[in-house]
Amino acid sequence: MNESGLVFNIVWTGEVFHHLRWFLFTLLDNTECRYRFLANNCTPQSEAEMRTFAAERPDRIVEVLECPYGWMVPHGTALDVAFDQRHDGEFFCFIDADIKARGPFVADFLRSLENADALTSGVEVWTDVNTLRPEEPGIGGRHFYDHDGFVFGSPHLAMYRRDALVDTRERWDIGFHVASKKDMSEIAWNRLVELGRDKWVYDTAKVLNILLQADGHTLVHEEHAALLHIGGLSHYLAPPEIDFTDADAVAGRGTPQWINGDAVIADRAAVAEFTAAMLKELAAGRVAPEIPAGAEGAVVDKLRSVRLEMIDMVRPD
Repeated sequence: MNESGLVFNIVWTGEVFHHLRWFLFTLLDNTECRYRFLANNCTPQSEAEMRTFAAERPDRIVEVLECPYGWMVPHGTALDVAFDQRHDGEFFCFIDADIKARGPFVADFLRSLENADALTSGVEVWTDVNTLRPEEPGIGGRHFYDHDGFVFGSPHLAMYRRDALVDTRERWDIGFHVASKKDMSEIAWNRLVELGRDKWVYDTAKVLNILLQADGHTLVHEEHAALLHIGGLSHYLAPPEIDFTDADAVAGRGTPQWINGDAVIADRAAVAEFTAAMLKELAAGRVAPEIPAGAEGAVVDKLRSVRLEMIDMVRPD
């Protein structure tokens, strides 16, 4: 298949489109694909900006599809909306809004998919740990592999053969949204137990990816040098506890609830906070912020890298 026949779904939340559109420009410059915008509890201003952007590029942006809920739904639920309501051909694809393309990558992935039913990618810049430890109670977004080498895949960039997805979704009555035992049928849970992949919580698409492979379909995870994924940027800019259709709630928001004292979360928050500040300053034509004085350890090198990448990417409005 030609990459021009692919449609990548991008979930936009709150008011992040204005800040993260710079990442989108890199995707448009380095791919021939088309893109669908999924509006998930966006501000009226943000949704209007998305629709204007789409109208100006009808050959690249197929539509703005609004999630039919009055609140911000999980990423997987938004993807289920797109899968259930639209059919884009042989593949169903999605990509996070904070992934920068530094060069072409889709053709390489399509070659890998000649021998696979699904492919994922998009390691987050803030972490170097992508393998689940046996004692961990849940499979997070960053856990691409189990301790025994099993591939959980990534929820950040994925390309699936639609027929394989339909097969697994219908057999087990599951979707991208499944996050715990309470979200799935008894037979699906029993199958996870039988496979030894039963956990308290699962990030987007993890259960689907497990059962997809248990059904005999193949999934591969590949990183690509052309891709840079910040990770957690939408979550930082648009905390899911805020109703972004309510102007008063947006104006009165504080620190996102997910930021706590956990060391893993601290690195994620540090990179997201710094990147957000970079985007705002550079877009306004101001000097790029320096690395925060309190930063220490391995995260310092990550912040330096992100700083250079954002300077390269963002142009003043």
